[in-house]
Amino acid sequence: MRKLLVAGTAMLVALSATACTDTYLGRMLALRGVDVEDYRRLPSRPVANAPGSSPLPAALDPVWMTRVLPDELASAQRFDAFAERHGTTAFLILADGRLVDERYYGGAGRDSLFKSFSISKSVLSALFGIAMADGIISRDDRVGDHVTGLANKQLADVTLGQLLDNVSGFAYARGGLPWRQQPRMYYTTDIRSYLHQIEVAHPPGTRFEGEDLSPLLVGYALECALRKRDPKATLADFAARRLWQPMGAEYAALWNTDNKVDGLEKVESGFVARAIDLARFGQLYLDGGKAGGRQIVPADWVAQSRAVPPEGVPNRFIDTDGHYRNLWWGAPRRPGQSQRFYANGHFGQRIFVDPDKRLVIVRLGRDSGDVDWTGLLGQIADRW
Repeated sequence: MRKLLVAGTAMLVALSATACTDTYLGRMLALRGVDVEDYRRLPSRPVANAPGSSPLPAALDPVWMTRVLPDELASAQRFDAFAERHGTTAFLILADGRLVDERYYGGAGRDSLFKSFSISKSVLSALFGIAMADGIISRDDRVGDHVTGLANKQLADVTLGQLLDNVSGFAYARGGLPWRQQPRMYYTTDIRSYLHQIEVAHPPGTRFEGEDLSPLLVGYALECALRKRDPKATLADFAARRLWQPMGAEYAALWNTDNKVDGLEKVESGFVARAIDLARFGQLYLDGGKAGGRQIVPADWVAQSRAVPPEGVPNRFIDTDGHYRNLWWGAPRRPGQSQRFYANGHFGQRIFVDPDKRLVIVRLGRDSGDVDWTGLLGQIADRW
């Protein structure tokens, strides 16, 4: 009888959690951990594409693998087996703006939606650069210049540039315990209120931390700046009008929000798109912010985001010879060659860009499969 009661109670808790995703704990129990399918179970806004967008030009190269990959992977059959075994769902290569290869696994296809996780931050970075060119926001602005009502003066004085480089000094505890910052950030139904509670643990600008509170606060500040001009402005609509449509995206995307009423976009993890359009986004940055002959993202913002930070700053990593700037990652530098850079998401989501080889490589997956995808994509670029 006791076992029956325990089982029944557990079932009721599970059912209640599933039905109550409008609360933090209910959502945490219902989603049962971070997953690539979360976007289906969370509120979202559409990011519309322009009608009549042209497909990317193709120059399919069925033998690139034999030229580029190590022997154990150097055939379509071997590569496909490796990719699928290690959780890959999409793999695309653009060379000089042309589609060289496009592969899908696990039932996915060109019209499948993919949750990009932290690639969302690099999309946010593009929006910030566009808004900065409009004169409504700046890296030098303080958080308090845009987000009102902050009781914590330390938080109000953090600059948006420090947020964009993840050197804000915020307290950030990872793990699944419900009181830690990582799950609270991901599952909260009210991001704006939660961001008012951020604590500054270290002097801003003195240490790098790959945390998700900083990009969320950038998104909140950008929303506030946009709403000074239009009280109903949303980041998803701004992304559609100023980035996704001008870029020539082939498909509409969506952006998860924290709630259904007046939700804030989950800019740290909630951008959901087709792989082919994420490849276009990488190409946009490879081309200095231009697409279709138009300057979409300001060239100086793209250049700054791709550039190596000066010596002595915490977002330049001496041990790995890489860096992080404006919500983009810089790959380890190679003497005499241009800086390679990438957008990096949980479970091995990558948009990897090599300016010298004119390459954009996209890898998406349900998990990383314990593969160093940044390293592997770098090896492909090296041998291209």
